[in-house]
Amino acid sequence: MSDTAFQLLATFETLPATEQHEIVTQLLRRTSALPDTPLSDEDLTSVADDLFQMLDAEEDNGNVSNAR
Repeated sequence: MSDTAFQLLATFETLPATEQHEIVTQLLRRTSALPDTPLSDEDLTSVADDLFQMLDAEEDNGNVSNAR
């Protein structure tokens, strides 16, 4: 990962959860313009693990949304 990408992720992690969700939504919308390159099983497992850890942390902090 480039230094720029690493800095972007570091900045993303400092944002409130609502802004993080909005950014992720916008990024996902933009991925349709990217060329089709399948993710490896390792990549998918890593993303899923990160997502579940984030959701668990939100639940632990009482930030559960009924919007899901």
